[in-house]
Amino acid sequence: MSLHHPSSRTTAREPHRPAATRPGPGTGPAEQPEAAGGRARLLVLLAALPPALLALARCLDGLGARQMWRDEHASWWAATLKFEDFRALLSNIDAVLAPYYMLLRVWIPVAGDSPAALRVPSAVAMAAAAATVALLGRRLAAGPDRPHDGLAATLIGLGAGVGFALLPTVTRYGQEARPYAFAVFLAALSTLLLLRALERPSVFRWGFYAASVTLIGAAHLVAMLVLGGHLLAVVFHWRRERDRVLTGWAAATAAGVATIAPLILRGNGQSKQIAWINTTSSDLTNLPKELFGSWTTAAVLIALAVIGLYPARRHAPLLLGWILLPPVLTFATASSLHLFLERYLLFTMAPYLLLAAAAVGWALTPLCRGTGGRVGAGVLAVAMTAGLAVLIQPSMAAARSNPAAEPDYRGVADLLAAQAKPGDAMVFNSQLNARRALAYELRSRPAPFDVMLKYYPEDLGKFQGVECDDPSECARYANHVWLVSTAYGPNPFGQMAAPVRAVLEHEFKVVRTQELNKVKLVELERTQPSRSKS
Repeated sequence: MSLHHPSSRTTAREPHRPAATRPGPGTGPAEQPEAAGGRARLLVLLAALPPALLALARCLDGLGARQMWRDEHASWWAATLKFEDFRALLSNIDAVLAPYYMLLRVWIPVAGDSPAALRVPSAVAMAAAAATVALLGRRLAAGPDRPHDGLAATLIGLGAGVGFALLPTVTRYGQEARPYAFAVFLAALSTLLLLRALERPSVFRWGFYAASVTLIGAAHLVAMLVLGGHLLAVVFHWRRERDRVLTGWAAATAAGVATIAPLILRGNGQSKQIAWINTTSSDLTNLPKELFGSWTTAAVLIALAVIGLYPARRHAPLLLGWILLPPVLTFATASSLHLFLERYLLFTMAPYLLLAAAAVGWALTPLCRGTGGRVGAGVLAVAMTAGLAVLIQPSMAAARSNPAAEPDYRGVADLLAAQAKPGDAMVFNSQLNARRALAYELRSRPAPFDVMLKYYPEDLGKFQGVECDDPSECARYANHVWLVSTAYGPNPFGQMAAPVRAVLEHEFKVVRTQELNKVKLVELERTQPSRSKS
């Protein structure tokens, strides 16, 4: 006879069951997905937050130190016009930049119009771009034995984001009051949204992708060329999976492009404004140097990108299309569209870093075995990518300094504020938008009267005003004149309109000339009465 309690016997009808235990916290069925979701969110933060903070810190460091240049002056001018004057300006020029100008029109009343304040949106956009590059790297590093939400893939993404954040060009254009940082960010964001839609297609995911396409166009139309890489990604995905992503992508892209179509059409009608961009073959060959700050940096990143094509081969069509199609297409159409310019192509930097991080992670993986080994490889990938970026930091000096070709208008404004007296007049001899630059630099200080200006730019709906027909009459009551000249050569009157030059040379004498970088400030006093016929 068995000495066991009858309830403990096992039979064929009633198999033995282990004694029930009380579930502890975090072990129940409902808590497990929450734990997984919490871990996924933590890894997202691990990948995205450090690059974002690093890029933001580097962009905010000395944000207002470099003086504004002519294109930034244009941003300020457009964003501070009365709304009716702003609309008139866009009807003639820069319609494609209307979304960015509208952003500044909202931002300036809140933050002010100092150089630092005007550049803060770009700094934030570049920080967001660094975070997005990291998330892209995390997703692209995924494979059969490495899920995109795993720690190893997360660390490789982190390496891509950190390397991107340390690029001198990222800092340079994160400190510029122009829309290029937004184009970089939105091109990367749209690519991330595309990968999410390809992974698990849905109306909502394609809808977010369509919105991102519209936003790319709103930031900068040239950045929409990233869609060429997207098309290649979709086609190769369809060839593997034979699903309906081609239809979804085509519909989403058509919706996104249709939304921005009015801006595209208006920009096409104003294309003459960039006809000054004359592209040569050397511009194409020098593009890597311009993107990364030096040939050394460019050579290393290109070499790593080539190696990275193997571990990232599943996404090679996307990344190669992103890198190659925009410069090739803009160069091929440069004679008619004039769109090949390095700052227009900044959005092509990100795939180089994605491939470089993939290469480093792949090369280090054999050195480490097991799950811990893959994590170790990811850590080393982060360290090596960051180390590579640190080696290129000599280029940062050039990125943070005033452009050598830009006149020192801030210095001119300081001299005028210190030396000009009430009632003094000012005359310009410049093809480099000196009038608009001095309007900005003297916006909060007394300024000499612009004696030769007949029609103000805002009255014409343009960036340039119109000077008077009779310079002698316009200068009739001016006895003390300051000439701001960016003329080439030693003569500050060179390249000046003949009637204005005749008045200044015959009715005034030069008291002194103060020379700054690429600009001269000439003080003149009247010696002859006006020859006006009035």
